[in-house]
Amino acid sequence: MVFTQSLNIEKQQLARVSHLISFCFILISALNISVSWAQSPTGEILLGYRHFWESRDGLPSNQTGIDVVPRFDFDVLQDTTLILEPALRARNHDNQSVFVDPFKSRFNTYVDQVEITAGYDIVFWGASEGAQILNILNQKDLGTDFSGDQSLGQSMVNISGYVGEGLATFYYLPYTPKRRFREYSERLSAGFDIDGENVQWRDSQHAYYPGFAARYAYSFDDMDIALLGFHGINREPAFVVEAGEFAPIYTVGTQIGMEVQRVMGNLLTKFEVLNVSDAPTLRGDFDETTQYVIAGEYSVFSVFDSGADLRWVAEYSDNTLGEDLLSLYQHDVLLAVHTSLNDVDSTEISLSVLHDLDHGSNIIEITLTRRLTQNIDLEASFFDLSAMSANDFFYGLEPDSYGEITLTYYF
Repeated sequence: MVFTQSLNIEKQQLARVSHLISFCFILISALNISVSWAQSPTGEILLGYRHFWESRDGLPSNQTGIDVVPRFDFDVLQDTTLILEPALRARNHDNQSVFVDPFKSRFNTYVDQVEITAGYDIVFWGASEGAQILNILNQKDLGTDFSGDQSLGQSMVNISGYVGEGLATFYYLPYTPKRRFREYSERLSAGFDIDGENVQWRDSQHAYYPGFAARYAYSFDDMDIALLGFHGINREPAFVVEAGEFAPIYTVGTQIGMEVQRVMGNLLTKFEVLNVSDAPTLRGDFDETTQYVIAGEYSVFSVFDSGADLRWVAEYSDNTLGEDLLSLYQHDVLLAVHTSLNDVDSTEISLSVLHDLDHGSNIIEITLTRRLTQNIDLEASFFDLSAMSANDFFYGLEPDSYGEITLTYYF
């Protein structure tokens, strides 16, 4: 039964990408437009192996995964490009055998210095390293990356151009994809059995409820300022319990935020603030909150004349709902140091510690990245989750410390 469900889901996802590609070429054919390769196909293939240090009854001690992200560029008209960049992701110990995401498949065109994008894309807002409270347009793919760094492609029509001295961008978002979660049979699920397919919508809303967003970015002297707004389905769900499982529930909300960065010599200061009309809470409902991040980065170049650079990072995050907010970043401090050796292999080493100021939990991450060949990169990471407090909502992560090796082949 599980295999049949997984196969049906896989077929639906493949059909969605297939329909998108077919629609693009049908539209081109109908308009009698000539198409040519803008460049040879490119892309990347990622192979990952994750090993958990502590054994857990009934759960695997390791996991492998593969991501294939090809990119095809076509010149359609003058100043118009069709980009097909789907992502195929698979991992073992996952009931959903293969996940297919349109990812960044889109049309790009320019009209009188105005850029127009239609299709799927990844849009990152904000500058903070940890909480990333302003990164609100794309849905997170927690199934692929439990830390939330991987996003799902968002369908959109995007218009961008300069208004005065600043860059204005407007978005129409016709559809909100469901968040992907870790399976209960996998590690890093934090002990929560989430039925990601049993999605609920507050007040009879649905995934096709239209969303709208805008951002205006302006720079002067040593300061960058961005104002942003969003109205639509909140990408962060709350959860209700049904038949012993957690079912995600989504609602419509409005979010208004601001980002300020200022450079003072080797010091970069950051401030982010976001007001959310309907933020998810631990109670399973929604409430208004204001989140903010205060951060600083200090760079040291050619340490001891070695040619290596250091970047020190400190971030403080908080919110007006306190511990009721459903988020890993409720009231926390992030400390990190990033080292770039500036060698021929582009070797970088990073160490970060996320400390929960309410419960005393700590999450430690150590990462090494370097180029092995002209086409292959290596990333080795270690995550220590053993210092999670028993009072922390995410205490279920405590036995899941792991190491991970990822090889990325670029073609």
